Amino acid sequence: MKLLLKKECRLVLSPVQLLFLLLSGLLMIPNYPYFITFFYTGLGIFLMMQAARENRDAAFMSVLPVSKRDMVRARLALAALVELMQLASCVPFVLLRTYAVHMQNAVGMEANAAFLGVGAGMLGLFNRVFFPLHYKNGYDLGKPFLAATAVTALYMIAAEALTHIPGIWFSTVCESYAPAQQLHQLPLLAAGLAVFALLTLRAAQVSARRFASVDL
Repeated sequence: MKLLLKKECRLVLSPVQLLFLLLSGLLMIPNYPYFITFFYTGLGIFLMMQAARENRDAAFMSVLPVSKRDMVRARLALAALVELMQLASCVPFVLLRTYAVHMQNAVGMEANAAFLGVGAGMLGLFNRVFFPLHYKNGYDLGKPFLAATAVTALYMIAAEALTHIPGIWFSTVCESYAPAQQLHQLPLLAAGLAVFALLTLRAAQVSARRFASVDL
């Protein structure tokens, strides 16, 4: 698996996906729906998968002494790596908003620890929808991407809406970027990362099982 992931990083990971990491700077825009950052992460993964398909990566992999299941696991590992890099690239901007640039976000959730946790769940949900649909035949990308985008859009709208309901934990503790309040947000961050891991692992299991029966 280590060699397969190395191959994925060298031959499948595109510079465009790495450039999308810079879009974490969107967290510095006043009054902006910051979850859009993770929409671009999904778009980058879609473009990465599209380039691999057009370059006949599956056909190339089929002549190597690796199983279809391992092919899928390596691709999911690459996607998870990219998504974790996106989350990590958000951290400097969260810290900058916390300690230097004090701006309230009237649109939705603040750029804070809770935001990172909810964003991690959003990325896990994208994986759970997109990859199993794609690996039904290992070719279709458009419809799986649209389905995953629709589901994550509903997730984002629900998360942003919760911040506008007065009196609940989401609109009080999770709407603050004060360092003391962000300590109380750490359980949500941990829960979001756990959900990301569980959904991504489940996506890998379902995708591998489906792709194993595909005739390449």
